[in-house]
Amino acid sequence: MLMNKSPQILATPWNESSGICDCCGRTSKTIWGNLSANDRTLAVYYVHWTVDAPEHNPSIDLLVGEWGDGANAQNRVLVSLLFQPSANGGAFMIVDGQGRLADSRDLCARALRRAEVVGTPLAQEVFGLVDAIWLTEPRIAEVQKLNKLA
Repeated sequence: MLMNKSPQILATPWNESSGICDCCGRTSKTIWGNLSANDRTLAVYYVHWTVDAPEHNPSIDLLVGEWGDGANAQNRVLVSLLFQPSANGGAFMIVDGQGRLADSRDLCARALRRAEVVGTPLAQEVFGLVDAIWLTEPRIAEVQKLNKLA
């Protein structure tokens, strides 16, 4: 019997905020926290969506790289994704990270373009991180609910 030797990645919620969507006037939310395995932070995440509005594709920004003592923004990159809700369960798509809210030199060395991620080992890592958010972040249920509204 084969066993998965990969450490489980867990989301640790930090904080959240809400506001009003500029284009439709509905409530929008942002949640953030970190993703870790074996007590090592792998990434910090931000998830943003408009409540009950599947047509506004939720976004996920991942600051991937080293965190903790001795690490700084130069040790990290930003990878951004959109979630496209659908009755079939939805899909994630990597998008260009330039101009995203987390595209700050205080947080990362640079924001990656879609072409720099798709088809690379980083893409596999990123989708593993997104899976961890989807499975272990309790507040993501509101985003998951958008599939039923699509």
